[in-house]
Amino acid sequence: MLKSNPGDPLLLRNYGKFLHEVEKDAVGAEECYCRAILGSPGDGELLSLYAKLIWETQRDEERAKSYFDQAVSASPDDCMVLGSFASFMWEAEEDEDEDNNKEINIYDGTQVSSVPALVPAF
Repeated sequence: MLKSNPGDPLLLRNYGKFLHEVEKDAVGAEECYCRAILGSPGDGELLSLYAKLIWETQRDEERAKSYFDQAVSASPDDCMVLGSFASFMWEAEEDEDEDNNKEINIYDGTQVSSVPALVPAF
């Protein structure tokens, strides 16, 4: 079906989602999503799917947030878009908290936690 209509944004979006979620083909999914965005730049769900792919595969918080912001602007009442954005914000905050709680031991270069132990060591 995609061969007969290679520029159809809906087909590209759905095939990109299949590649991402089922086949675990991030490169193919990104190609489909990018082509779909060219054909339908105001599709909030599509922008949200692409943002999710960026976050899950590249952990590029700034770029993913940019696409999520566009998605929410395009579809402010779409519960799927809002749910994906909320999930992203939650995960991004957790990643930031984990990064803030790690320090490097200057003596041997290993990571140590800056969070104090709950039970003092003997």
